[in-house]
Amino acid sequence: MERKKLIIVGIDGGTFNIINPLFKRKMLHNMKKFKYKSVLKSTIPPGTAVSWASFSTGKSPGKTGIYDFTIVEENSWNINLVNRKKLKEKTLWNTLDKTGLKSIFINIPITYPAEKINGVMISGIDAPSKFSDYVYPKELKNKLNEFDYEIEASALKEEHDIVDDAMNILDKRIITARYFLENEEFNFFIVLFRATDVVQHFAWGMPKIEQAYKKIDEFIGEIGEYLKKNKGDLIVISDHGSEKVDKAFNTNAWLEKEGYLKTNLRNESFISLLGFNRENIFKIIRRLKLDFLIKMIPRNIGKKIPTKKINFEEAILTGIIDLNQTKAISKRAVKTSQIFLNKKSRRGIIGASEEKKLKEEILNKLKSFFEEQKLSTEIKTKEELYGKDAVSAPDITLYFKEKGYDVLDSFSKEKKIWDIPQEKATHNTEGIIFSNLDLKLNGAKIIDMTPTILRYFGISPKEKFDGKSLI
Repeated sequence: MERKKLIIVGIDGGTFNIINPLFKRKMLHNMKKFKYKSVLKSTIPPGTAVSWASFSTGKSPGKTGIYDFTIVEENSWNINLVNRKKLKEKTLWNTLDKTGLKSIFINIPITYPAEKINGVMISGIDAPSKFSDYVYPKELKNKLNEFDYEIEASALKEEHDIVDDAMNILDKRIITARYFLENEEFNFFIVLFRATDVVQHFAWGMPKIEQAYKKIDEFIGEIGEYLKKNKGDLIVISDHGSEKVDKAFNTNAWLEKEGYLKTNLRNESFISLLGFNRENIFKIIRRLKLDFLIKMIPRNIGKKIPTKKINFEEAILTGIIDLNQTKAISKRAVKTSQIFLNKKSRRGIIGASEEKKLKEEILNKLKSFFEEQKLSTEIKTKEELYGKDAVSAPDITLYFKEKGYDVLDSFSKEKKIWDIPQEKATHNTEGIIFSNLDLKLNGAKIIDMTPTILRYFGISPKEKFDGKSLI
């Protein structure tokens, strides 16, 4: 029996907050044609790396071990970028491979380094640069170079340039996806378009968002034409939703006010004091007309160059935090604060016997604070949210359910608890799923996707998933 094809289009940050108004304006005709449309619940935090790790495994973050783009090691304050090697669970592509199915994965996060599979793998945002092992088979690099393929908008650019960069990359991604759709045999095909998320962060309410969705909608139309000639089905999903934000809660400022965190801002990094930051570096590069250098800087190096605002990572690296007097520190992960205790196992001051009491104390104080503010939040301990065996998970997680609010992890002499958000929009847990397949979409979650895909192909693996099949 001939197996049908399944195609998934990922719209990073795809949200009904944008799509529904465009439907009302009689736009996005191809998306509107889908018979079934629903919310696809993301992870907490609803981060791109976190949610795609759960997509690819059918497991919750407590089992994947992915809680953000960076991970704080369990027994130190070392901070590392995540990639496929950090992913703890068996993946969708592993299972498809074992059954002899041919797959094409384009731009999916947490796939670097590209793994040898029966098909094609082009790594996503976790790939450090075009000079890395981000493609399998390796010889496909030459074809991607023909398309002037780029992995991600540069972390060194200013906001308006990042948006333009993302839109240019979207065009190249569509060209690439079209090539593999038309020239490679496959059973399963997935491509992720990141531009929507990037543009929403920096240009919410501006025409570029409409343009990004329109380009993707047109490509969805092309896939529809392809499937008229080839037996198969299409599902459109997003890894998380998005919303406009106007106000941000700085958890580190709150922790310092409550006496859990001690800083010494005189210890600002020497390079920061000299004005050596991402923003100024880019201005110099542009002035010298050396823009090509930006593409050569690996993202993991770019991320480590300080910005004008001191965040969690820079504070840890430069000694701004007094670890001899600090009990807890917060890390931002899109609309989510991840609070880590300064444990003795990290060469800190909190002993194992103090951990439980301190966690409950901070958690209860935060809950009382937001109850007084009449703001809706979800605040849970590591054990409640991720399970007692979760490795490298934050000790306390604060997720802002309240619309229009984000979080910060920055440090400044003003120590403002409430401040301006880092970006114009942030993520939320309300993603999207569209299909003409009669799926059980009530309460659908991102962790349901791997079980659903395997059921579509009649595969019944022995392992248990946290998600369930929607078929």
